[in-house]
Amino acid sequence: MRHLPFRLALVACTAAAVAAPFAARADTLAEAVAYAYEADPGLQAQRAALRAVDESYVQARSLLGLQASAGIVGTSNETEGNVGPFGTRGQADAETSSYSFSLSQTLYSGGRANARLSAAEAQIRAGRETLRRFEMDLLTRVVVAYTNVRRDEELLKISADAVKVLEKQLSDTEAKFKVRQVTATDLAQSRARLASARTQLTFARGQAAIARNQYLGIVGKYPADLAPEPELELLPKDIDEAFDIAERYNPQLLQAGFAEQVSRARMAEARAGRRPTIQGRFDARRGPTQLYAERPETESVTTSITITQPLFTGGQQSSLIRQAVEENNRDRMNLESIRRQVIQQVGEAWESLTTGREALVSLEDEVKADEVAFYGVREEERFALRTTLDILNAESELRNAQLQLVRARTNEYQRRIQLLAAIGALEPRLLAAGVRPYDPAANFRRVKDKGQLPYEPVLRAVDKLAGPPIRDPVPATLETARPEEASALPPSPPPAAEATPIVPSSELIERKKRPAGVVETPAAEVAAQPSGPKS
Repeated sequence: MRHLPFRLALVACTAAAVAAPFAARADTLAEAVAYAYEADPGLQAQRAALRAVDESYVQARSLLGLQASAGIVGTSNETEGNVGPFGTRGQADAETSSYSFSLSQTLYSGGRANARLSAAEAQIRAGRETLRRFEMDLLTRVVVAYTNVRRDEELLKISADAVKVLEKQLSDTEAKFKVRQVTATDLAQSRARLASARTQLTFARGQAAIARNQYLGIVGKYPADLAPEPELELLPKDIDEAFDIAERYNPQLLQAGFAEQVSRARMAEARAGRRPTIQGRFDARRGPTQLYAERPETESVTTSITITQPLFTGGQQSSLIRQAVEENNRDRMNLESIRRQVIQQVGEAWESLTTGREALVSLEDEVKADEVAFYGVREEERFALRTTLDILNAESELRNAQLQLVRARTNEYQRRIQLLAAIGALEPRLLAAGVRPYDPAANFRRVKDKGQLPYEPVLRAVDKLAGPPIRDPVPATLETARPEEASALPPSPPPAAEATPIVPSSELIERKKRPAGVVETPAAEVAAQPSGPKS
């Protein structure tokens, strides 16, 4: 797992917010992240896959390891017929056995062992980046599921509040209709708006249930009362810094770079096929001199050193080299392609976050203005300066603005997470300070020296010096474009607050009748302000 000062500072910044106490029995984002990080089966499968990749290093190292084998051969012969000296019939049985023991040791592989080990190491590092990418994807999905549940519950409250207000509005309209203060058209408009609000409430209730089930599928448990999300600050100050961090820590880009290292090492392994190999061998055998005769026995011990030099392979070796070169060209071009994709992802995440923060400012202004307009229209309607339709339209505009503001706040928080994932800085500790990160190198340290003998490092050093070198990476041939101007992020928005409930008109009138000294709600204070022309 890679560490960087930027991410460590972000851990320190968010640890206090994550650990802060919330309402009793409320689930926190830190708890959801910790639970998913430990229990997600997909993540467990990726960890098992990486542990399997770790074994490729041991298998590559065995090319210069000692090979020992033992064999036992037992032979049985059964003869029936004339077996006696005078032609008498009978049966003769004979059994013999032999034993063998062999040792073989590759002393020099022409550089194949060194190249194969380098390829295995790069493949393991690529696997670690794949695991880190999967971890970040899981964290992103957990945050999205968590915030979606809180968003949809807030939307449900707003929709339920709208139904209550419109039910009261319909009741007032019906009372006015009975005394002929309004027409049947006003009554029908109130009923239509109430029916529409009830439909929206049904959809909001269903969407909230869907969000909770999606949370169950991603986190692994059903959500309870969810606490507000912790703040995430110390994002890159401008887009150039975001690009620089992504170049060093984006797991998709790093994985592609390690994949290119693998093909470069395999290119060296293919070239090593033209070089000689040296192998030492020891064989010991004990068995009968003549088959089916127990005596006499012979013992033989053979020690040999074999030098093998390919001379002509029918074009196979040259073909393998050309194939390895083109595979490296493919990986090199793929690396440049992914670099462009990462720059695109970072740019899109940056602009989405910037746009979302700018939109939040205007949406907050819109909600405040719509709230003043709604209470003003309702006051003017008491003096016959506004119609029932004006009140219904003002209420609809206020509710729509509140709904958009809730969605925009959720989107802004999710875009912070997406930006951190795009630059490669999203880690479990950023969201759950107490979680213990999985160490992908621990299993490799445990298995890499399994079966190794003390002299093998010397053989690997000789094989590396006398083998074909692994070439340096070819410089990029594609120009990587970046935005010319380094835009900065707008300030972080303040913590989200719940939408102010709309006060029904009858309750507002009752509040105005209260004695002096009674504190009014913000909505009542707005309604108490002078508004509209006087008749």
